[in-house]
Amino acid sequence: MKLTLNSIFYIFLLGIVLVSCKKDDDDTIPHDPEAQALLDDENLVDFLQTHYYIPPAEGESFGVIDTILNDEEPLYSIVKTKDITYNEIDYKLYYLVNNVGEADLYPSRTDSVLVKYNGFDLDSTNFDSKTNFTWLKLSSTIQGWGYGFSFFKGGTNVSQPGEPLAYENTGKGVLFIPSGLAYGQYGSGSIGVNEPLIFHIELAAVKRVDTDGDGIFDIYEDENGNGNFNDDDTDEDGVPNYGDTDDDGDGILTINENSDPNGDGNPDDALDTDEDGTPDYLDADN
Repeated sequence: MKLTLNSIFYIFLLGIVLVSCKKDDDDTIPHDPEAQALLDDENLVDFLQTHYYIPPAEGESFGVIDTILNDEEPLYSIVKTKDITYNEIDYKLYYLVNNVGEADLYPSRTDSVLVKYNGFDLDSTNFDSKTNFTWLKLSSTIQGWGYGFSFFKGGTNVSQPGEPLAYENTGKGVLFIPSGLAYGQYGSGSIGVNEPLIFHIELAAVKRVDTDGDGIFDIYEDENGNGNFNDDDTDEDGVPNYGDTDDDGDGILTINENSDPNGDGNPDDALDTDEDGTPDYLDADN
């Protein structure tokens, strides 16, 4: 079959159109986490201003959130706010404390917690729940949990042999989490992209964690005390202290430098051979 000059010309034009369409199809709007954080906050504030909270009945784990119809008190007037900078983006985490909990320990962001929870999006769609107490390591959950659970403590174990776990005077409340501290631009399962989340929580118990097995609980490896365990790296080897078995990089394992003589996980009694104020396990020339 012969192709005329006109036919060749039209085929050429068609090719350009198809390539252009393919390029348009491939064009996506880049994710802007800073703009998304602002949008999330607008949506969260709107939700908090238009909904109210019914505390859990005695013996119940979770309260109820409903739309304001009359003169109910808006959530916005009773929640507290935590300003958080994560990956250089500023976020606002909103939280409601129904009961702090009577135990001694507040969890750090890497500790394990014994919890029940009920998760919703801003459309009040329930995407996940645990109605039996479950142990979870906060460092394996979303960032919003690591920050949010720090405002609660556990309760008193009143479990009976052969019966399900039971606790009294537990920590109870609600976390309102921007998407950047949740599943962000990727979503997860039925959770869509860039979705702020709501979690009703009950905290029964806290277990301190020693991630690197060096005898020091993670909470005491936050040397600068800012709550971010990833920016404490004494030997600057790229491994944060809480995950580094040799914190000062001197070739001697932290656990072998008398970092915790009394074995309670707190290095406040650590050996300081040269008495320079820096314990041996953080002092490379000792």
